[in-house]
Amino acid sequence: MNAPRKALPAIDTARCTGCGWCVAVCAPHVLSLQVQGPQAWGPKRSRLHDAAACTGCALCAVRCPFDAIRMVRAGSLHAVRDDAALSHTSGGAAVV
Repeated sequence: MNAPRKALPAIDTARCTGCGWCVAVCAPHVLSLQVQGPQAWGPKRSRLHDAAACTGCALCAVRCPFDAIRMVRAGSLHAVRDDAALSHTSGGAAVV
């Protein structure tokens, strides 16, 4: 039986450079680099693509050299199951 997850990574795409360190350190492989925008090429940013499988270990936040990842309590998110809500900021608002 899995322990309940306490926090999920929230990625600030304005700070993320797409370096991939968070993806490399993620043991459950729930982070990926994805191209921003409609083209198949261009700058990449980190994205949480499987929130349900995230263990909440926070290694991604610790490893990020640009402070682009913050751990957010799962109960404080209105749309925990909506991966998009965890992978970007809206209207320049700061990620907690």
